[in-house]
Amino acid sequence: MTYKEKIAWLGQYRASVNRERLLESELEMMRSAAERVTACLDGMPGAGPDADRLPRAVERIDETTKKLQQEIEDCVEHRFEVMRVVAGVAAPDVQEVLRRRYILGQSYPEIADAMGVVLRRVYQIHRAGVLALELPEPKEEKAS
Repeated sequence: MTYKEKIAWLGQYRASVNRERLLESELEMMRSAAERVTACLDGMPGAGPDADRLPRAVERIDETTKKLQQEIEDCVEHRFEVMRVVAGVAAPDVQEVLRRRYILGQSYPEIADAMGVVLRRVYQIHRAGVLALELPEPKEEKAS
């Protein structure tokens, strides 16, 4: 794996955090919408000629909720995988730079300040650490 590919792989952590937040927000909006829909489609007499409307709406909401929850679980799995790789780094200074950069999302100047080293040293540690990483082989996508 090249340096850039390793950087992209490590970047999955922050991308997964952002994706998980988006999915949780979407899930909450869906639950809120479901409460409004079920209130409108309560199956009371005079609610309309389509008596199956409520069960179909609930079924669609349930299916979508399950899909979103699976995507959230996938995001969590990506984050744990990145955390395991970073935690497996033997050199404490390399581990700290990688943790601060990819898990905490800090900038290089913030890392240098927090570690009490010059910015150039952070870049050196980062590059050497990324190049030395042994990343897991990509998993094959499941066929639907």
